[in-house]
Amino acid sequence: MPSLAVIGSQWGDEGKGKIIDFLDADADLVVRFQGGNNAGHTIVVGDRVFKLHGLPSGVVRPGKLAVIGNGAVVNVAELLDEIEQTERAGGSVDGLRISDRAALIMNYHKKLDGAEERYRGRKPVGTTKKGIGPAYQDKIARIGFRAGDLLEEDTLREKIAMLLPYKKDLMAMLGAEECCCTAESLFEKMSGWGAKLRKYICDTSVLVNEALDDGKNVMFEGAQGAMLDIDHGTYPFVTSSATMGGGVCTGAGVAPNRLDRVLGIVKAYTTRVGEGPFVTELSEEDELALQKKGGEFGVTTGRGRRCGWLDLVVVNHANMLCGFSSLAVTKIDVLNDLETVPVCTEYEIDGERTGRFPASIKKLERARPVYTELKGWKGWDDAETAVREGYDALPREMRDYVAFIEERTGVPADIVSIGPDRDETFDRSGEWWNRSPTGND
Repeated sequence: MPSLAVIGSQWGDEGKGKIIDFLDADADLVVRFQGGNNAGHTIVVGDRVFKLHGLPSGVVRPGKLAVIGNGAVVNVAELLDEIEQTERAGGSVDGLRISDRAALIMNYHKKLDGAEERYRGRKPVGTTKKGIGPAYQDKIARIGFRAGDLLEEDTLREKIAMLLPYKKDLMAMLGAEECCCTAESLFEKMSGWGAKLRKYICDTSVLVNEALDDGKNVMFEGAQGAMLDIDHGTYPFVTSSATMGGGVCTGAGVAPNRLDRVLGIVKAYTTRVGEGPFVTELSEEDELALQKKGGEFGVTTGRGRRCGWLDLVVVNHANMLCGFSSLAVTKIDVLNDLETVPVCTEYEIDGERTGRFPASIKKLERARPVYTELKGWKGWDDAETAVREGYDALPREMRDYVAFIEERTGVPADIVSIGPDRDETFDRSGEWWNRSPTGND
């Protein structure tokens, strides 16, 4: 029953897509357990670049099952476009499976998302306006469409007759863009979706559990980072789903004892998109420099990400709630040519130091980072030689940086990524799928 959950330890954009792609060569199933097409993963395979949003990262590997679990939300129209783009780029989606319990994002959700953000005035959440939040709202209110509804004409007609007038009234109340569809036009559109997706829709919880029963390798993929978790992140500046370790179980339909290992992805510095407190955020000039050097622009929105130094208060908060078995440190090459590299190990709030991440936004806004200055490394840009000669070919200071992260988190950094390509990655642990959770054979 070998299984692995891959979870971002920060606010997303940690490089999960690359690490999942690196590890899933031996995975039989890759399962997206939460989120929607507001997240973006970039995967580089040779000269092919795949920019994925709704599709799980594993879809680019031939022969894999790439599963969208019940905890995810699906924009069908955009998913169909992404399927076409992926196939055009040389990928295949034959292994795609969509949970019949997955909630659907409708066009009116996107319109409501933008209207609600405007309604918040000078205190926006900073959503991507992809309709994610309103889709999850409908799910919790027990009035949303699910993927399985697309295969049942009677269910579709009943839900459309109930929901469409309600949504039109709500959009008018919030000043959202008008929805011009009729009950009949919406039924025809959704019936067409069902016809195109019928071969992919199934009870994926059964599929995943049977795979685990058969001893197959299953990887669970998070769409965002732990700090965007609806309960434990920087609420209200969070996403609308459970991004922590427990979200794997509810979002994929597996029991907690099904999880063997949890891999936390740690970008060597910190970024976040949208609003919300960010204790280690850099000054504008330094932020723009790191943003440019690291290519920190959203796959989904194209907007620049906010940048700051590595915050181990954040990483340790995520570790406490996710139970990381090991870490993957990514984009450490971006920090090349710095004299020193600051790492935040504590916050100072109202004159007191703490290593705990507070729930209060007001406290986070008052928090000041307490840094440990590590020696930087300069002049290194030879990933090819390092990959050929091994991890010890990296500069001593770079390896010391990784060791410091291990020491302060108590978690081994089994993977270190030194570039965007699949091959520019060190696996310091050996075979992933044949090890016990303790790392012993």
